[in-house]
Amino acid sequence: MNTRKTSALISLSAVGLLALSACTSTTGSDGEGSGDSLETINDGELTVCSESNYPPFEMEQDGEMVGLDMDLAAEIAKDNDLEVHNVTLPFETMVSGAALDTRQCDIITSALTMTEERASVMDFSDPYFDNQLGLVVKDGSEIGSVQDAIDSNARVGVMQQTTGDAKAKELGLNSVQFEDVLMFQDLESGGVDAVLDDLVPIAQHSEDYPDFVVVEEVEADDQFGVGVRKGDTAMLEAVNSTLERIKSDDTLDEITEKWVPITEQ
Repeated sequence: MNTRKTSALISLSAVGLLALSACTSTTGSDGEGSGDSLETINDGELTVCSESNYPPFEMEQDGEMVGLDMDLAAEIAKDNDLEVHNVTLPFETMVSGAALDTRQCDIITSALTMTEERASVMDFSDPYFDNQLGLVVKDGSEIGSVQDAIDSNARVGVMQQTTGDAKAKELGLNSVQFEDVLMFQDLESGGVDAVLDDLVPIAQHSEDYPDFVVVEEVEADDQFGVGVRKGDTAMLEAVNSTLERIKSDDTLDEITEKWVPITEQ
């Protein structure tokens, strides 16, 4: 596959969402209630767990958390007359279900891939984003494909407990785990030879590292959903009600296009 600058290869869109007759005791997209009480850990607030640095989904900007997932959380809060309160946590604390179980947050919006393992510790909303992976190297690298990385036993940086991490193991790559996106700094400094990660953050980080190129796109059965405490039916319905609304009125497309560098291939 020919190398291409990351900024010229991404063509992503929000996925189709299932039509639901979801409703809660607060006002949803249809303005009717199901009788279930929407309870939050803090009155008047929707407490949202996310990472602190996974642009463009969540990141700190001028002392405030912003990003695609933050805009999504704001829409959910708005539909239920709540204010967003963000809590930043390590990714592993969220995906383990501990953050929800210990009531550190009401929902998780953190580019969270829906997997069977995670579904055993939390409930998932309908999907709101289709994800893809890419193998990125520095321009001039002899690595031109995943197979090249395998054959040369290249050190490939991945973020632990992510789709990239799981895919690297599946492909037989010599993966090096990172707790956060410092793997991109390691690629720049030569600590690793390549990085396997979501195409969207790759594009984001390529603004800081213009010599990064994606040498191969890697298929991933990977959709992002909102995580909800296991058995919290009212919250799940509230989230899905908002997803239904923002899909139908094109708000989701607007949020996605705002944060994701979409180009036509």
